Amino acid sequence: MIPIAMAISTKTYSIEPVDLSTADDDLIREVAALHNAMASERVPEDPPLSFEAFASRVRNRPAMVVIRDWLARSAEGELVGRGLVVRFEADTNQHLREAGIDVLPAHRRKGIGKQLLREVVAGAGDADDIVLSFFTSDRVPAAAAFLERIGAKTALTMHTNQLDLGALDRAMVSGWAAIRTEGYRLEWIDGDVPEDRMQNVIVAYDTMNTAPRGDSAMQDWNTSPEQIREFDRSRRGMGRERRLLLAIHEVTGDTAGYTELFYDPKIPHLIWQSGTAVVPSHRGHGLGKWLKAAMLERALRDWPKGRLIRTGNADSNGPMLAINTRLGFKPSWAESIWEVGIADARRYVAEGSLS
Repeated sequence: MIPIAMAISTKTYSIEPVDLSTADDDLIREVAALHNAMASERVPEDPPLSFEAFASRVRNRPAMVVIRDWLARSAEGELVGRGLVVRFEADTNQHLREAGIDVLPAHRRKGIGKQLLREVVAGAGDADDIVLSFFTSDRVPAAAAFLERIGAKTALTMHTNQLDLGALDRAMVSGWAAIRTEGYRLEWIDGDVPEDRMQNVIVAYDTMNTAPRGDSAMQDWNTSPEQIREFDRSRRGMGRERRLLLAIHEVTGDTAGYTELFYDPKIPHLIWQSGTAVVPSHRGHGLGKWLKAAMLERALRDWPKGRLIRTGNADSNGPMLAINTRLGFKPSWAESIWEVGIADARRYVAEGSLS
């Protein structure tokens, strides 16, 4: 439960903690409007997110993803900013916190970002090894400038890559989907992960630990059955559909690779590519191409309103970028992961200036 504190004044602005998972519709509508205003800067080509889509997200967060939120308001009561810090309840990466700060363009350089950061830093915990991790887009240069001021460093550069399904080379995809690599088979999971495939899915997800991390302080993640069940519960609550495809080594029954897509009918134009990975000992057999192509054919059948597939790829992930480029994925915008140690963040917010 998030402790509710008194609102903190910063000149003509005030900061208030909120629990969005239990907030009423009126507050959720306000925060959704702020989200859409910020999204119009980051992704102006997308339509606004509906109240229903936004509310389903904040009200169905996975239990192991502990999020604290703060809102910034002007003297007139207008919602002008938001800060959050995310802690994952897991057996690794207990030092890591994802964080975010949004301030409307007209209200920047007035001390709101620093005041929100002050709350984020305090809410991140008391340990001295904590690392705050932020995501930025090259479409919002103010974010990188703010993080440079607080002493954050770029840990990983990446792009959001996008596939226009209307321009997809379907003949090539059909050819890849017909690879049928000897000694392997593909298995589909559409709903919740069944118990008899739990270990296979754990191996699939943990293979993402082999993806490039740059200079990030992130350590390997160890997925558990409890986490998978909770993510499935959260996904159902949000109304999201999922297609998970496993490559299975027929002799051993072991996971050889996987790919996964998510689709929210409330956002009909967009399909999100989640992880794709091949277990190192099974690489070199064309499994990545087979998995991706079979998944694309399924997505075209199941989600005919989908026009775009988006995915995030590290710029250093050559093998995956090679497959995606051949499929027609193109860079849409650049992103970076920035990290700052808690000692530097505490030092910055303790300074007197609010610029």
